[in-house]
Amino acid sequence: MRRPGFRAPSYIPRLLAVPAACAVALTFAFATGRAAPADPVPGPTVAHEDTMHTEVSEVLVRAPRVTLDEILDRVARGEARRESLIVDQQFTATFRLVRGVGAANRAPQLLSERVMRVYKKKPNLTHTVVLRNYEHDRRRGGAEVQVNFRGGMDEEIVNFAFRPQARREFHYRIVGRDFVGGHLIYRITFTPKSPLDRTQPSGLVWVDTNEFVIVRQEVKFERSPVPLFIKNVERMVIERRKYGDHWVLSRALIRVAASLPIPKLGKGFDFTLLFDDYVMNAGIDDSLFRAGKKP
Repeated sequence: MRRPGFRAPSYIPRLLAVPAACAVALTFAFATGRAAPADPVPGPTVAHEDTMHTEVSEVLVRAPRVTLDEILDRVARGEARRESLIVDQQFTATFRLVRGVGAANRAPQLLSERVMRVYKKKPNLTHTVVLRNYEHDRRRGGAEVQVNFRGGMDEEIVNFAFRPQARREFHYRIVGRDFVGGHLIYRITFTPKSPLDRTQPSGLVWVDTNEFVIVRQEVKFERSPVPLFIKNVERMVIERRKYGDHWVLSRALIRVAASLPIPKLGKGFDFTLLFDDYVMNAGIDDSLFRAGKKP
């Protein structure tokens, strides 16, 4: 790729000299109350040059661009490497259920919130401790949040479309490249290959090429997976952040529009999951995962 040299037209310096001379005259008039003298006086003068020239050396780029298949291979390896570096983890998980989202006649309302400390260890050990549990109307039996964790560290909710076995089910396309904080970020879309099942998700992911891990994902459905109850999943966003040397889940938001009003939930609600206070590879003892055991 060559960059041509740039030569500014010769009239540009002369045009710049006109406002410069006017500025000197106005400055003199404001300072002395008199017009600037017609004859030049000793002192600083404004110089102008009509031979301005800029030359940029030519650079020929010969490196081949990385193909989409190579990027997908690197993402699969990057995700596998991320998982392999985590033996155990503990974090605080907050789950919130909010109704009235998008309603014109009332503000959103928090129905349920549960805060838990979660402990996970390979290959499949999990343990949770409830720290706080809130119900908006406990007397009527609130819409309690129930969430279960699986023992693996693969975070399939983020990378389900980019696993090697999923390559035959989706089409992929690079739609953008951005530099963010010194990182090259690829934006890649995925869409189902089969037109028969319109409940299959499609979406957009952001891939950090420093480690080739997915740092953000937006998912959409052309048709609701459960149309009897859910009219549409209006928004689904999953984000990661880096804690130390590890990329981990940070936030997930699911916005749902119901087909019919659901008791206690209405026709629109948000399900939000927040993850923080991570401790990685602390060597959690297996005894913690025995039934009823407290940390």
